Amino acid sequence: MTIDLERPWAKLVRDDDKVAVAALPLIDHCLDVGEVAEIVLRAYAGPLAAAAGRALTAQDIARLSALAALHDLGKANRGFQARIDWKRDRSPKDRIGHTTPVAALLIQSTLSKHPAAMAIDAIRSGWGAREHFAAVMAHHGTPLKVFSDDGTFGDWTEFTKHWMPSADGDPAAAVLPLIDAVRARWPLAWEAGDVLPPAPRFVAFFAGLVTLADWLGSDTRRFPVDRPHGADRMIMRAEAAAAAAGARGFLRLDTPDADFAQTFGNPPYPFQQAAAGDLGSVALIEAETGSGKTEAALWRWLALRQAEKVDGLFFALPTRSAAVQLQVRVDAMLKEVWGPDAPRAVLAVPGYLRAGDVDGQALPDYAVRWDDGAQGEERWAAERANRFLAARVAVGTIDQALLGALPVKHALFRSSVLARSLLVVDEVHASDAYMTGLLDRLLDQHVAAGGQALLLSATLGAAARAKLLHQPCPSPDEAQAVPYPALSGRGVEPRAAAGATGPDKRVAVEIAPILEDAQAIATRAVAAARAGAAVLVVRNSVAGVVAVAQAVADLAPDLAFAVNGVATVHHGRFAAQDRKLLDDAVTAAFGKKRSGGGRVLVGTQTLEQSLDIDADLLLTDLAPVDVLLQRIGRLHRHGGRERGVFAEPRAIVLRPAERDLTPLLYGRALHGLGGVQRIAPYPDMLPVEATLALLEGKPHIVIPRDNRMLVERALHPALLDALGDTLGGDWQNHRRQRNGGALVDAETAASIALDLGRRFTALRPFEGGEAVATRLGARDLLVDLPEALDGAFGGTIDRIAIPAWMAEGADSATVERIDGQQFALGAKRFRYDRWGLVRA
Repeated sequence: MTIDLERPWAKLVRDDDKVAVAALPLIDHCLDVGEVAEIVLRAYAGPLAAAAGRALTAQDIARLSALAALHDLGKANRGFQARIDWKRDRSPKDRIGHTTPVAALLIQSTLSKHPAAMAIDAIRSGWGAREHFAAVMAHHGTPLKVFSDDGTFGDWTEFTKHWMPSADGDPAAAVLPLIDAVRARWPLAWEAGDVLPPAPRFVAFFAGLVTLADWLGSDTRRFPVDRPHGADRMIMRAEAAAAAAGARGFLRLDTPDADFAQTFGNPPYPFQQAAAGDLGSVALIEAETGSGKTEAALWRWLALRQAEKVDGLFFALPTRSAAVQLQVRVDAMLKEVWGPDAPRAVLAVPGYLRAGDVDGQALPDYAVRWDDGAQGEERWAAERANRFLAARVAVGTIDQALLGALPVKHALFRSSVLARSLLVVDEVHASDAYMTGLLDRLLDQHVAAGGQALLLSATLGAAARAKLLHQPCPSPDEAQAVPYPALSGRGVEPRAAAGATGPDKRVAVEIAPILEDAQAIATRAVAAARAGAAVLVVRNSVAGVVAVAQAVADLAPDLAFAVNGVATVHHGRFAAQDRKLLDDAVTAAFGKKRSGGGRVLVGTQTLEQSLDIDADLLLTDLAPVDVLLQRIGRLHRHGGRERGVFAEPRAIVLRPAERDLTPLLYGRALHGLGGVQRIAPYPDMLPVEATLALLEGKPHIVIPRDNRMLVERALHPALLDALGDTLGGDWQNHRRQRNGGALVDAETAASIALDLGRRFTALRPFEGGEAVATRLGARDLLVDLPEALDGAFGGTIDRIAIPAWMAEGADSATVERIDGQQFALGAKRFRYDRWGLVRA
């Protein structure tokens, strides 16, 4: 095939010898993306208007579409066009990008008077679009320093020479036909009118949508490289743009009238119906575990869709296991409401490829093979982690949403596509000061773009509630007087959530000083299981989990939780294939439909949140009271079950052998408690001490009657300050340090999180955000193994996620298989077996 080298190209098709055999002209590609951008902009007109502070006019849409079409104008430069020659393409000095060079065209004195530079500058100044143009040039996922207020690059020589006229032509002159083509397509953009909305949040929002349009408009299945070109492409372009946006869920989807009982299989409680009412832009449902908060959240989403206040849904959960389970429930709800043509729920968890009930397999060159053989474009968002939030409906982990508020690549895309969705955040109590700070920034960012959010919690303290709902923190007495369960929101006072709970549940609480004794813990668990109990043991650390589980397997292999006959544990360090087997086995052994008979399941915090499991007896490491209440919520979760001698719910709280917790203020952490290094789950010992003292005086607690009292008495900042004063100097110092640490965490979150209220050209390039993302667990290292390892429960695994702290920066190291259970990552060795991943 002959390639027309007289016209700049934008995309190539190469053969196996890397020889270009087809090229898509630059003008055609830019118009493709602009066409998609117009559709995307109209789909997001509501959120865009909210961010802009005014409704968008037809001219606004035309100008924004034209700007998006100009996103790749820099590809006309000589250095980029040289990439068609594969041999020259391998030489760095002859290889150049296409975004930063645009600044050279506009800024360098030798080029700034070129007609192309003047035409671009006329657009930027005449439309009030200097910020918007910088946003367009950021379409690869990060603002560019060269377009910032203090943008400097140093030596521009290498960039300038690729624009300068010479014997082989005038690259900058090729920009003029592109501008003419864009003007012919959107003539309204060039007519006289008001400037584009200057609001910084609007500009940042637009930047994210340009990335979306570029991705959709670059799909060679819809927009082929080899044909058609020029005028023949016009009809195909319009049809392809609409089809691409529609197939990926960016066109209108009507909401059928839904019946709660038919949708969820049971009639609604009053609070679930009330949850669909006016609760503000950030709503909050506080109710005990198992009360139906998930159904209330989904019903609110359907109501907001009917009112055209939202389109999509992102359900954010604290753990992968919880997300995996809920994705199945949400997908079933979608099929119940919309029927067989329902949108499919994407599982937004790195390491998984799932849309609806179909799984995919990653192939080389970013391809995906889906189990049903289809290549449905509605699965597009499921195929890359950075696209998850673009799904119309997705269920994932909270870090995926929080990455939209951090200076990491594609953050603007994430926050922009999220704006059309109801953001549901489950178990918000689990956030520390850092996470709460990030969540607060994300909520503000989301609401500023017209978004809606819903927070779900069983045990949210007054301080966290006040911060997230932008309210003053009440006194301890006032906090305890707040109704529970409750519905509230920003600008909406808490009111009782009728029907959010059944009869009070009286739970016997025993304090056992055996935290450090895995054998003693296992002995107690096995004894109860021998008596017929389904026993849940929840520990604060993976090491603690494995120690107890191994002791249980030695004492009573017939009672140990097992998958495919292999005794094991439940925590987050398993490969995706094995996590699915684990979750399915947990549901079968401890779910609503579990059979009778004793058994023992040992796990970490992955068992305490959002999993629908039911236990007769709980043994749990000591932790702050809000965490313990979450774990206690697993007891007697489902009624109507014969429990024999375990008819009364019972929790055994494991404390250190020494009652005095002062030693935990210094030195190393003990099973997740304390420690001077702030890496333990619960480094602040005052809430732990307050919880222990409170429970020592209450051999029984009543759920949910006591929830509010327990949480506030053990967590309210004023009471913790008073407790520190009572306990003396060491504890006072600890309190000051932890308060300081919490303040530092909050300040760190505020300083690192994106401030989209700043002008776009004041945003720095998104560099240095990796450490922040690592803290969220979002940068776990996904390792593709060169040779498969033995799976924990049969079969093999070829990919595994390594927590960042275990990998310690070894992401570029060579991966080497040692044997069926061991592999090396550079100089580090890891073992993977039925107890999960450990560093050898």
